[in-house]
Amino acid sequence: MARGMERLLFTSLVGLVIFGALWIAADWPLRASIVILLLGGVGTVLAAVQWATDFKSLGEERSSPARPTFDTAAIEHSGPWGTLEIWAWLWGLFAAIHVVGFPVALPLFVLAYVKFYGGGWTTACSMAVATWGFLYGIFEKVLHVPWPPALLGSWL
Repeated sequence: MARGMERLLFTSLVGLVIFGALWIAADWPLRASIVILLLGGVGTVLAAVQWATDFKSLGEERSSPARPTFDTAAIEHSGPWGTLEIWAWLWGLFAAIHVVGFPVALPLFVLAYVKFYGGGWTTACSMAVATWGFLYGIFEKVLHVPWPPALLGSWL
């Protein structure tokens, strides 16, 4: 069997499994099925795109198959601090969660991280707003997650 046909069949199988999960979860209460419906919806779109890509490449089979190469570049730390910088960001996020609370700390973290590593204000602000919207929309409004109190309390 040709490699392109194997890819097409595999993508079809994955798509059918995702569709089956969505079909089963459709009868569940919203609170029980929200994760399956959310991830299944994204998975369905991605499987459809992959299926179309596989179908398109099915007709474009090359005469000589590409050989896999196992040469990879070594991971090099770009800064003088290495992984210490990553740990500093994570501990800073941890501290901010305890001081100002999770729903405020995570968008601020995203804003600071994107700006610090060269992103523009438009990108940083839009990602921070998207993070806040996701937290608020999914965890506050749909799942009603109770957040632990912050050290600054109700000031925020």
